[in-house]
Amino acid sequence: MYVLHLDSTQRDYLLSLLKKQLTFTATALVEQLTSSDNAFGVAMWSEDDIAWQLREQGVPDTAENIRAVRESYYGRHIDDQMVEHGWGVLGEAVRELKWRG
Repeated sequence: MYVLHLDSTQRDYLLSLLKKQLTFTATALVEQLTSSDNAFGVAMWSEDDIAWQLREQGVPDTAENIRAVRESYYGRHIDDQMVEHGWGVLGEAVRELKWRG
């Protein structure tokens, strides 16, 4: 997994690079990054992450198994889980702030 933390200068630079690509993936990333002017983080998962998890659980990290994980219910809905967990993390941060105050 790769987590990208961006300040506004880094975000603008990344957007300028993506806009030059003129590919479907680059265009989709630009749309996601510009959907909020103050986005500060992006999490990305790769097939290497799936392979690592397969090996961790004693399952062969074959292309077929990697594809099966990606196509599973959990693989198809990983974004929902990341958003839900992210809200939980932000809620904990606010509760901690209230407790200190």
